[in-house]
Amino acid sequence: MKKKLFYDGIYGEDSIEFIRETIYISSLEEVLVRHHGVIKNHVHGNLFQIFLLEEGKLQLNVNDDTIDIEGTSFFAIPRNVLHGIQTKENITGWVITLSDMAIERMLALDTDIIFDIETITIAKFDFDDPLFEHLYTTMHKCINEFNSNLPGKDFALEYLVGMLLIRLYRIPKKRKLSIISSDNAYNIYYRRFLQLISEMNDFKYPIAGYAEQLSISAGHLNRICREVSGKSPKDIVIEHFLDEAKVRLSIFETSIAEISFELGFESPNYFTRLFKNKLGLTPRDYRKKIGA
Repeated sequence: MKKKLFYDGIYGEDSIEFIRETIYISSLEEVLVRHHGVIKNHVHGNLFQIFLLEEGKLQLNVNDDTIDIEGTSFFAIPRNVLHGIQTKENITGWVITLSDMAIERMLALDTDIIFDIETITIAKFDFDDPLFEHLYTTMHKCINEFNSNLPGKDFALEYLVGMLLIRLYRIPKKRKLSIISSDNAYNIYYRRFLQLISEMNDFKYPIAGYAEQLSISAGHLNRICREVSGKSPKDIVIEHFLDEAKVRLSIFETSIAEISFELGFESPNYFTRLFKNKLGLTPRDYRKKIGA
């Protein structure tokens, strides 16, 4: 089995500045220039990426397959998929990166769409087909909004991400190349684990309790999480609740103490210590930073 190189951010980076903990967009051309036209095989344990290739040609390496792609096309890479890119000629395009946990919140238990985004998808745009035209338009609405400074930008992007996932799902299977990852069984367990974390909504809920609900051992759950995300179950729980805390800190007129108790932390002091230890600033300082 190939050793997987994990990145928590886009290629070569271990962090990412999401808007509303949901979306980040970068120029595909700029990313490739920074890495001299070659993005080596790597994995994102917590990101779902949609690549929009406007012009040019590239070679996509995905798992053990090599696929030539030319513009205007798109391809979607789920988390835990080994992938790399090599340019074959000058290209233009975009990388739309979505937080996997944000997707989980938005889609809730819509298993059809969730299963669809677990699949590697590649397709060339057919602009005579309204479904492709709508997808392309929504992608550019996301790009334009991300690069704007308009009022309500955060809320607009959250709405547009939901529309983007729906537009992607509506492309008929016969019009796109779909590749199911060999790790799909692990992905299903992992996805259900994330759903349970949201459903329980209690930071103190034990890892053994999640494993019992999944009808597997705690050790097996640990193996699944490390294979899919490169992290332990406890690390994933911490990441989920800190992400949820950041959303609540940015939206609601709720005290830090109330947020800590709502999310199941044993005390506001423990919540503050953990937040600062993992994110480098206190919840109060985070609020000041985002202007909440």
